[in-house]
Amino acid sequence: MIPASAFFRLKSVMRDLPKRLAVGALLGSLALAAGVSVWLVSRSHTRFPQAPHLTPDTVAAKEAVTDPLLSELLADDYADAEELEYYDRAAVRQALLAEQQRATGKRAVAVAYLLAALEENYAHNRGIVLQAFEARLADPTEDDDAIEYVISLCRRGDTTLRQPLLAAVRRCVGESAELLGTFYADLITSDLDGFLECLSHVPSEDQRRIADLMAASLSEASEDQVSDDQLDALYDGLTHRATQGKSQHRAAARQCLEALDRELSDSDTTTPIAMLARQRT
Repeated sequence: MIPASAFFRLKSVMRDLPKRLAVGALLGSLALAAGVSVWLVSRSHTRFPQAPHLTPDTVAAKEAVTDPLLSELLADDYADAEELEYYDRAAVRQALLAEQQRATGKRAVAVAYLLAALEENYAHNRGIVLQAFEARLADPTEDDDAIEYVISLCRRGDTTLRQPLLAAVRRCVGESAELLGTFYADLITSDLDGFLECLSHVPSEDQRRIADLMAASLSEASEDQVSDDQLDALYDGLTHRATQGKSQHRAAARQCLEALDRELSDSDTTTPIAMLARQRT
């Protein structure tokens, strides 16, 4: 027979058992729910990783890939303003202005050049290109992009860039000197007086160097690039200006004639320059 005290304790335990089971079930459910939540969070991080933090450089690189305008106009962070005519001007302007906020280094210079070609805040963007031009002249190990940009802007109508391009002759050799020579040849055949005016403002030793580069470029040009008629007109124009032109232009014209003589003739002939030019390959 169960003692009365034990009977009452057993009765109390049995009475409290449903409560304990309910509490245990509740705690178990909470633990299970917490475990499932942790598993789901862990799985979601595995399947959907957060985007990495993008630095300004990686943002620019990503933009170049995703924006077809920038991808084509700024390929390898190099630009050619001649390509602008193939795109909608408003769309290009908007894309370039947005890119200018994050671009650095060569890419920033290329963006400024294209914006200057679009005449967007021209003075500011021209200044960026000229700064890069001066940096290139100070460091010959850099590429010639900035030289090409300044030549391009000059050909597009900014005649104030002629003088810096002539002054650059003393700090350019190799391919950069050839670039300048091509520019000098184009300028003398398209605007003889303008070329002589700029040439008259540089020291005589630089005048000879400029004239030599100009003559070398003309001697290598094909007839499609420089016609015989253009060479005839150039020779006649220089001859006239060397004798009857403005006093400040005469010395510069003689430098050009002498350079053409050295380049297009030899010591065994007195054939006029224009006639010799017709014989070039």
